[in-house]
Parts: sequence; C-alpha cells; structure tokens
Amino acid sequence: MTERVVASRPNLEQMVAIIEFMEQHPVLGLSQMRGMEGRNESKKLWLKLTSIVNNMKGPTRPMKSWVKFWADKKSTVRAKVVTSGGDPSILGSSIERRIWDKFLHNDSGYKPRGSVKVESHYIPENNYSNEESTEENNELDDEVLNFDEPTIEPAAEPISLEERNMVLMEKLVKVMSEQATAMSQLAHASQVSSQAMERLAEASQIQSRAIERLANTFEAIGSTAHHIGTTIVDIDTTMKRFYNTTPT
Repeated sequence: MTERVVASRPNLEQMVAIIEFMEQHPVLGLSQMRGMEGRNESKKLWLKLTSIVNNMKGPTRPMKSWVKFWADKKSTVRAKVVTSGGDPSILGSSIERRIWDKFLHNDSGYKPRGSVKVESHYIPENNYSNEESTEENNELDDEVLNFDEPTIEPAAEPISLEERNMVLMEKLVKVMSEQATAMSQLAHASQVSSQAMERLAEASQIQSRAIERLANTFEAIGSTAHHIGTTIVDIDTTMKRFYNTTPT
C-alpha cells in the first residue's frame, strides 16, 4: 500500500490569494503556458505564489503541491457543474463561482470521465505520480510539475543555554589568552626599551667623562701656556737688564 501524507486544506485567506493571483495571471490559471519560455515564466510565477501563500496563516506546502491543488480545485468545480447538468448555480461558494467564471466558463468541450476525481485531502509522496490523474492534471504541462524547487537549508537546531554559556566561556578564554599574549609582548617590548635606555645612559655617562677629561686637558694646556708666557717675560726682563748693565 502506498504511504500517504495528510495535507491540510488551505484556509479562506490562502484561497482568496490564489484566486487573485490567478486572475492577475490568467494564462497561468488556465495552464496555457507552453514551451521553454513559458515553462520558465510559469516556474517563476508558481514560486512567487508559493512564497505568498506559505507566508500566510494556514498550512504550508511545497510548490508542486500547490500546482496539484489548483488543478484538483478546478476539476472539482468543473465536476460539480457537469454533474448538475451544466448549471453553475450549483456552486455554493464565491470562490468556486470565481474559478468557474474566470477559468472554466468557456471550457464547453469538457467531457467528464466515468468517474470524476474530486479534490483530495491526501497528497502522496514521490511527486504524486501514484495517484490517478484528473483531466486537469493531464492538461498541465508536465514540465511544470517537474520544476526543481530551491533547496531550503534545514533550520539550525536551537542552542541550549548551557551550550551557549560554554561557547561564551570558550570565547572569553580565547580573548583572555590573546590579551595575556599581548601583555607579554608589551612587557618584553618595555624590557627591551628599558635596556636601550640603560645603554643610552651609560653612553651619556661615558660621553660626559670624556668631555670632562677634554676640559681638564684644555685647562692644563691653558695653564702650561700661561707658565710659558710668564717664563718668556722673565727671560725678556733678564736680557734687558743684562744689556743695560754692560760697560760701554
């Protein structure tokens, strides 16, 4: 037996949105988009409609399920009118009357099969290929039902408070480790700078002693020059005295 998955019936708001969207794009509602260009445009419109309807309150379905739902809904409306002898007044809701007036009224050549499939609330898996096709499903372009829907990544599982705290602690430890490394590098740089300052102080002290010795040397030279000058003066005085005392 084929396994079935229950698909919830769309609510009124979703149905109105589908009808209004099809009224804005009647070619899509009539399943008349053919060829590669029509296939691409049909795919874009169905993806847009799926996004609109799934974002409303009510059940969410994949795009292929909405495509089949629309086909089944039109088949159900057509079947009601046909089985009543072609009288659309049998339709009991404004939604069904809008579907008939906009998309089925001119479909006079439709002839129901021996048994007409009404809308099912059970959607089989595997692209619904195990269900007997309705007339509307036969009218749908096979390429439409074979659209590749965008891959939706599964939502990440919520992180517990304990796991979140562990992550925060790991980040905190990492930050503290980086801070300690930075402080160590700063201390090393300060030590290198201190050693450089010490060497500079030593060099300044050596330079100061050299300048002091140089000053002492210049002072000694000055003193020696003074003594030499005094000696020359004394010699000159002595010579003058000598010449002055010599008999003529």
